[in-house]
Amino acid sequence: MSEVNLTQVDNGKVITLKRGQILTLRLDENPTTGYRWSNPTFNAQVLQLNSDNFNLPSNSAIGGGGQRVFTFQANNSGQVRLQFKKLREWVGDSSTIEQFEVTIQVTE
Repeated sequence: MSEVNLTQVDNGKVITLKRGQILTLRLDENPTTGYRWSNPTFNAQVLQLNSDNFNLPSNSAIGGGGQRVFTFQANNSGQVRLQFKKLREWVGDSSTIEQFEVTIQVTE
């Protein structure tokens, strides 16, 4: 079973996964600006968040941007909408500068 990789160009899509399949989502981020991608809320019985990491390129300068990488595993059949916001968490939703959303359908 192959891993499914998504980026910002997949915004708005519907993605179908088989139970047990891994989904990796890479979103551009520069946390030194204070803007970070929020963790989404979703039904964890259908989709499980395995990891949330920030990857900095090896050639990046201090304060440079990289990618926030979320890894999920499809656990059970169902549908989940993943919504992410790039915002300054301490300010709240009013600071949102970008959004990303996909619908995940998990099948047997």
